[in-house]
Amino acid sequence: MAHLESPFRIVIVGGGVAGLVASGCLQKLGIDHVVLERHVEVAPALGAGIAMWPHGLRVLHQLGCLDAIKAASVPINRFQCRGADGRLIQDNELYTRVQENHGIGFYPLERRRFLQILYDALPDKSFIKTDANVEAVDQNANGVEVRLSNGDVEVGDMVLGCDGVHSVMRSLMWDYANKTSPGLIRTSEKTSLTTTFKSLLVVTPAIPELGHRDLITTYNKGFTFLATSQPNAVYLFVIFRNDQPFSWPKQEKFTDEDAETLAEIVADKPVTDQILFGEIWKRRIRASVISLEEGVMEHWHHGRIVLAGDAVHKLHPNLALGGNSAIEGVACLINCISQVIQDTKGPKPSGTALNMAFATYQKQQQQRMRELMNLSNLVAKAQTYATPAHKLFANWVLPLLDDRVFADWIGAYVAKATNLGSMPSEGFPSGRLSWSMVPEGEPVKDKKIKHEVGISIAI
Repeated sequence: MAHLESPFRIVIVGGGVAGLVASGCLQKLGIDHVVLERHVEVAPALGAGIAMWPHGLRVLHQLGCLDAIKAASVPINRFQCRGADGRLIQDNELYTRVQENHGIGFYPLERRRFLQILYDALPDKSFIKTDANVEAVDQNANGVEVRLSNGDVEVGDMVLGCDGVHSVMRSLMWDYANKTSPGLIRTSEKTSLTTTFKSLLVVTPAIPELGHRDLITTYNKGFTFLATSQPNAVYLFVIFRNDQPFSWPKQEKFTDEDAETLAEIVADKPVTDQILFGEIWKRRIRASVISLEEGVMEHWHHGRIVLAGDAVHKLHPNLALGGNSAIEGVACLINCISQVIQDTKGPKPSGTALNMAFATYQKQQQQRMRELMNLSNLVAKAQTYATPAHKLFANWVLPLLDDRVFADWIGAYVAKATNLGSMPSEGFPSGRLSWSMVPEGEPVKDKKIKHEVGISIAI
């Protein structure tokens, strides 16, 4: 077990977005750690696209990633909503307004490329260990031992679980809680992670009919197309509402044949008034199917284990807030840990002190994630016409909104996001909404959209 005279060390499980960002933060702060990634590659060819909002970019600027992201992506210009027949319902400059609000826009890029950028920006790559499968975690008063399937043991003072929605660390934390605090973790929390949607992910070369820097959402009964275009690629989500939603621990696994079956179902459906999905499907570079879980866990930490990213808050991808939420959550947690290290009188923080830091992190982020999850879920229901009211909202209410209204409304969330408080962020742009978390001029109220349109859809 960890010795008191050894440096404070964090064992990070998961080398995706949250894990790589955590390593970047800790390296900048000089805090010892190791990242355990189960895949052999740092940036495997999984998923489709990911997009960065200004608050995610602000942290990435502090880690030295912003220039590489700008080189790999161009910000979205126009936002279009279309009906089931491909007709244009709404065409606005939402993301241009986002850039005006925050000084920087909305940048989409391939997820694999994004992970590579995060890895390349790390000052020291030796902190990352791939092909590392975690089997168990042992805790005592002095630290943790993380046992791997190959027999290796990583020793540290705490574990940070960044291993995604099917988190092994979350299950191990629950097991530990059941032994030390019986009754703390209830089945209602475990089954709060629900799966109402699944998505066919498609990556293609650039397609002129879909633009070069546009985001297009095409509404349909039971499914929706979400296409993000770049000069050299298109990242397309075909999001299907499941006939029967289900909860954890049930999981669906999909094959290439499943992708073909789903593609055939919507092959004759228009994505725009110029192109059918079947035409896009023929140009694919790769495709896959994933479940879209949603939920915010009640307990984010126990003992010396703390969780971040999709392991504790999983959002629908339609607003591209998942990756950004993971980044801001990691930054918040690292701020809390850094503070407790500075406040500690002695070689390293106690388990009690770490738990206080974990609790502060959860308190700052949990309600925020719940609000963002509910917003994403509402939009998902509207886009797939879950009820007649949602269809009315999508086709007749949303088009009435000025793009400035929605940009300001979501801008209030963006502006409140934390960054790495102990690191400089000079040189990062600013706009009309202050990063001090209070918009310049009249504050933006969360209920402004409802006030403008005079309607509320039940989530």
